[in-house]
Amino acid sequence: MGTGTHHIQRKFRSDKFDSEDISSLSLFLYESLFVIISHDKTDETISAVNLYTLQGDGDIGDLIGTDELINAPNTTGKLYSHHQGFTLVPGMVFNPAHSEIYLSFATEVDPLVHEITYVGVGNNTIQVLGTVQRSLLESLDSKLPELEIAHGAAHVLDFFLHQAKDLLPQEIFIHTAPNSVYVAGFKAGELALFNRFLVPEESALLRYLFTILQQLAFDQAHCRISIYGNLNWVHSSMDDLKRFFRNIHSVTPTQKITYKKGAEPFKNTLLLEAYWR
Repeated sequence: MGTGTHHIQRKFRSDKFDSEDISSLSLFLYESLFVIISHDKTDETISAVNLYTLQGDGDIGDLIGTDELINAPNTTGKLYSHHQGFTLVPGMVFNPAHSEIYLSFATEVDPLVHEITYVGVGNNTIQVLGTVQRSLLESLDSKLPELEIAHGAAHVLDFFLHQAKDLLPQEIFIHTAPNSVYVAGFKAGELALFNRFLVPEESALLRYLFTILQQLAFDQAHCRISIYGNLNWVHSSMDDLKRFFRNIHSVTPTQKITYKKGAEPFKNTLLLEAYWR
């Protein structure tokens, strides 16, 4: 990553937060956002969150060296790295030795620059493969030597699969994040499409959605579209989208995690990591 600047956008703290009580961290790295979540030793609830915005490419090396949560007396965590370079492989045919080959169909992989990650979702029926910068891992290694790594798509797809109940024949799920969306299409109850798109302006979002509808042969008037997250992240609104899609809804994510008292306002970001672990 190149040199850039960063700043804390917001801090969220429980009323009795103590860095000595951190059991592990969950890190979520997007192109322009870095979220650091601490979990309490007693019951794995969220005790604190630091949310950073990154400018440009953003060299986060300095941030890793100074962030109070990363530098707390804890050595474990999990990093979810969100970017365009990932692919899905059916679990029944997945061979870890062929990971670089699988990924080469979706993105360029330089073994000197990238470390390949893979993790199973849907009871390991799907393997999500991605990469992470080795330079980033080197920066984190001295702070979190027991860090696990996964592509952020694994986190989102796991959530989508758990929502896939009582589906209509034509369903689309969308999760918004800063200038990007993950989209899943379910046809007759089965996952038919899953991808991530960069969304610099609302017209890009509309273009992707219409393309997906056409690709899946879905009816614009009857396909149910469920949106999770803040549409401001992708320069849109429900009022705008309802002009094009009849059966579209904004949905609050299922909450799978709990909070120490005082840290709950992190949920107001509507980021998936505020609800799902």
